[in-house]
Amino acid sequence: MCFRISQRHKLDGELIVGPSLAMSGFCYSIFRLDPYIGCEHSCTYCYTRFLPGSRPCPPVVRVNYPKLFQDSIERLQEAGAIIPPLRMSALTDPFQPIERKLNLSLKLLEVSKELRVPIIISTKSTLIIEPPWLNVLKELAGEGLAIVQISIAFLDDTVAKKLEPNAPLPSDRLKAAEKLNDEGIPVVLRLQPVVPYLNSSADFADKYSAVASTVGARHIIVEVLRIVSWRNLEPFKSVMREEDFRKLRDTSLWESFPKGSHKHPHKAWRFKTYRVIKDSITKNGLNFALCREGFYGLNRAPDCCGIYLLKNKVLRFTLYELLYGPKLGYKYLRSEDAERLPLPEMRRKLTEHFKLMFWLFHNKSLLGQLVSENY
Repeated sequence: MCFRISQRHKLDGELIVGPSLAMSGFCYSIFRLDPYIGCEHSCTYCYTRFLPGSRPCPPVVRVNYPKLFQDSIERLQEAGAIIPPLRMSALTDPFQPIERKLNLSLKLLEVSKELRVPIIISTKSTLIIEPPWLNVLKELAGEGLAIVQISIAFLDDTVAKKLEPNAPLPSDRLKAAEKLNDEGIPVVLRLQPVVPYLNSSADFADKYSAVASTVGARHIIVEVLRIVSWRNLEPFKSVMREEDFRKLRDTSLWESFPKGSHKHPHKAWRFKTYRVIKDSITKNGLNFALCREGFYGLNRAPDCCGIYLLKNKVLRFTLYELLYGPKLGYKYLRSEDAERLPLPEMRRKLTEHFKLMFWLFHNKSLLGQLVSENY
């Protein structure tokens, strides 16, 4: 097993993803735990492959990450800081195959249990239903401190094997979701990415929501495909009909994200598709939410990430709250709270998120491009 070792002496600012319009404006869970950089799953569409300095394999292993995490959380708790749920992981899978050997994510779960830190787990892995990982997860969930988001974009194992060559098959991930639900661990599915003309139809949404309901998922998060180059579409050619791939490649389908380097399907297509998927999901009795989108009128969940499934419901103040006011039943991390954080780099980056959010809120033209209650 090949990997690279990184020795860090502090975590601090790395507990937060970098500021951007999408993250700073829309995302509640910008707080990250990434013990690995790079991912052995090698998904062909993964947007983290486009990040500077990122490559899928061999992953970088942060061997002292759990100790640094514990030290950071203890400093925050000693200062009386509000600690929102941390996402494990934000940029790479925390339970990829190397975790079986190194147990870094297991140690992070154990620290979270000891210090009572709420965790949102994002994964494609089935390792989480094996002991000792499952044992710790059950304890965390029993205290209302953990939810698991499982990414499943495709239901056909053959399609998934071509696009996610080293990840567990969707059928196995669905079995894992069912096992977690049986063990009392809240499960959210991520339909991510939605690829135009591949998994964006009403028929696919009906099948997906029916399967999600069967395995006990509470909530489905939907996010559309993003690309930085037309070459990023080529892997889909092998799993699509020729006429559908031509439509996917049609440049009129795509638009650039404002002030960003990536493209996504244009606003009208996204709204129409999201509405179709939402209708199917809610028809099956599941909560529905969009990821980093301003179509607030489509959301049918208390919050997009599933934080309402945790005991202590803490959100970061975002554009939604500026536009519509705070949600009932939540505690909020606000800009003035960021200024009092004892970790200087974390304080700086979180303050930058808030500054960018306020700037976006006051830029009415740009805000109108990104937020549409009724498009």
